[in-house]
Amino acid sequence: MSGSIRAFIAVEIPDGVRAGLGRLVGSLSNRPGPRVRWVRPENMHLTLVFLGEVDEEFVGRAARAVGPAVAAVPGFECRLSGLGAFPGPSRARVVWAGVGDGREEVRALEAVVSQSLQGVGFRPERRGFSPHLTLGRLRDPADVRTLIESRFESERFRVAALTLFRSVLGPGGPEYSELAILPLRRA
Repeated sequence: MSGSIRAFIAVEIPDGVRAGLGRLVGSLSNRPGPRVRWVRPENMHLTLVFLGEVDEEFVGRAARAVGPAVAAVPGFECRLSGLGAFPGPSRARVVWAGVGDGREEVRALEAVVSQSLQGVGFRPERRGFSPHLTLGRLRDPADVRTLIESRFESERFRVAALTLFRSVLGPGGPEYSELAILPLRRA
């Protein structure tokens, strides 16, 4: 019998973009305001589908279903742009960086991934997909309007593959490890 693991499929962020996000988080964390648990730059990624706690066998089936589906999708350029909050700035639980250039391509890629996962029995979330990169989380809802009025735009980067990650929650925060690389079609 195999065990269960916490897993998700995401776009990895290049080191240069991570460094810029780290500077942004450093700047935001020095401002007065609500207490935010900021994501460490090395853990930043653009999640397409959170699989949750799934059986190890399912992870293999998911990779075999998603791999060929995304191999037909051409790689593309992307840029993170702007800040926001879920569910909204006045009662935020999550602070995020949005996707500017490449937003529609990311949405289309998520749709391909979700559709291919449905073929192996995965049921995606009912709420619509909103491309974003989580910067921080708040334990209690708070007003973050002064934080998200900061201007932000990353350097452009190429989305050429997806990564299937394992997530292990620990006292120091989550630790991620790569389970599979799922390349997109080369241009």
